[in-house]
Amino acid sequence: MRKANSGPGSQLPIKHNQKKPFNPKRFGELWNTISWDLRYGNQTPMGDCVQPTMGWFRIDGKKFEITWTEANKIIETLNDMQNVYAKAKRMNIIHDAAYKIERSDVY
Repeated sequence: MRKANSGPGSQLPIKHNQKKPFNPKRFGELWNTISWDLRYGNQTPMGDCVQPTMGWFRIDGKKFEITWTEANKIIETLNDMQNVYAKAKRMNIIHDAAYKIERSDVY
């Protein structure tokens, strides 16, 4: 027969689901500034573009009106960046912020 509250977990001061204040700065400077707005109504193409605009992409206080293909290009570019970063990290080309590299002025 097992005793109630006698396991190792009952002796630890674990508090699950703690409500900590949200700090968006820990995700980066731009994280909290990224948003989008859908364009309703007339979606006429702009300039030499043949596609209608989807809406506005906002980042760091700047507003960009983008088309579907521009949105795909942004997504592909950021995916490529993440993949290259992950490979460079695995190859120890990129180090954590705590790792300091002494460099000369030659690049």
